[in-house]
Amino acid sequence: MNFRRSVVFTFLIHALVVAVDKGGGIILYLLTATEKGEHGKSGLAASLPFIIGAIANLGLATALVYFVRRKKVEPQVAFQTSIWVAIVWGGLVGAGACVFTLWGLPAINPDWQIDWWGVVPICAVVPFLLIASYANSTQLATDRVKGYGIVHLATSVSFLPAFFLLFYLLGGSVTDGDVPIAVAWGRLISTVFIAGLTLWLVRKVVTLRAKVDRQYLGEAIRYGWKANLTSTLTYLNHRFDLVVLMAIRVSVYSNQGNDIDDAKNLAGVDVAYYSMAVTWAELVWHFPEAMRDLFFSKVASSSHEEARRLTPVLSRIGLLLSLLGAVAIILCIDPVMGLITWVAKGDSAIWFDGWSEDVGAVLWLLVPGTVGFTVSKVLQADLAARNHLQTCVNAQVVVLVVMLGVDIWLIPEHGALGAAVASTIAYTVGTIWTVCAYCAQTKVSIWECLVVQPKDFRYIRDIIGAVINKLRRKR
Repeated sequence: MNFRRSVVFTFLIHALVVAVDKGGGIILYLLTATEKGEHGKSGLAASLPFIIGAIANLGLATALVYFVRRKKVEPQVAFQTSIWVAIVWGGLVGAGACVFTLWGLPAINPDWQIDWWGVVPICAVVPFLLIASYANSTQLATDRVKGYGIVHLATSVSFLPAFFLLFYLLGGSVTDGDVPIAVAWGRLISTVFIAGLTLWLVRKVVTLRAKVDRQYLGEAIRYGWKANLTSTLTYLNHRFDLVVLMAIRVSVYSNQGNDIDDAKNLAGVDVAYYSMAVTWAELVWHFPEAMRDLFFSKVASSSHEEARRLTPVLSRIGLLLSLLGAVAIILCIDPVMGLITWVAKGDSAIWFDGWSEDVGAVLWLLVPGTVGFTVSKVLQADLAARNHLQTCVNAQVVVLVVMLGVDIWLIPEHGALGAAVASTIAYTVGTIWTVCAYCAQTKVSIWECLVVQPKDFRYIRDIIGAVINKLRRKR
């Protein structure tokens, strides 16, 4: 499968993934539309497994693609070593996270008692996340793009049935806190299924076994720890502000005289508004997100000059699509959410009176940062594929430090609005850093990375034409 055809297939798969993911988000919104605190807690339950998984990854998924594509290691060696790490290291990280949450946090603060029923699935999912990630990276590294896309789609599709099954078994009560628990256990069940599916697909190119190759493991960790640090920081930059917002607002509401349960519910409302706005604002990232892994694989197997020609094109096209997407998001959020609420609940006032104003205010502050950060995503994929990982690490550290600093400054007084301002400032600073570093290393002008050129529209036309032709053939 050539690169352009792979782009078309990957983009179509990703479009389906987005539709399923956002549909799932809308369902969770409808379930918790009148219980905003539960919506906020559900958002945290959905994010925490991936935060822990990102920390545990060690960068072996990226290293696997990099070393196999550069023909420095056989796929079998990389696969079996990575799976061994997923089982052993992933199990240890999950167990450690569970022990810390159940016993460490209460030792630090007695108010931080957390029910084991919600903690266990979040921690137990870690080794299965790693198995699925490493096995699917093996598919990408061996040009099994279709199988790679199928796994991403199945990951989204499998969660909702698992969630509803658990929600039904728990009694289906929103006010009793069943939604966050069902999210946690649903994620575990669906991830176990995805790990099995990925292993079944990848068996055609490798033998399914876990066996460590110490030489490769050492080389992969030396390369991958920076890749892992970059991906961990990236995920923290995208999701950790939910945790920070919750923690700071709980403290603020507690200091105002509320008991701890009331403080958590009030803080959950802030998180709910912010989480909903983030869901919409991050829609502009779906072009670079769809292309990221495929693009990384392409650059890793390309010469410097080939990458130098391709990367600026994808950067400026991604920025243009993000700008257009941002306009559409701002215009569509109220009509779409109002209609969905009216169809499902029979009363659109639930959205317009209870959510619209607060979510809209946060969204306006978030969108400029998410649009600009599109450029960073493309350029950092190129830098990582050419082994300039330290530049990526530096950029993500800048984003995290700036974001946390502004969060601590603004969230106590402004809540979700403060978190949105912090994100936009941090994303903007990180993008400026990345663009300057990329242009200095490649001698490409800033203009080439940011401003669309006439020839780009021919590239877009070719991709759109390929998408239309593929859809017609399927009919």
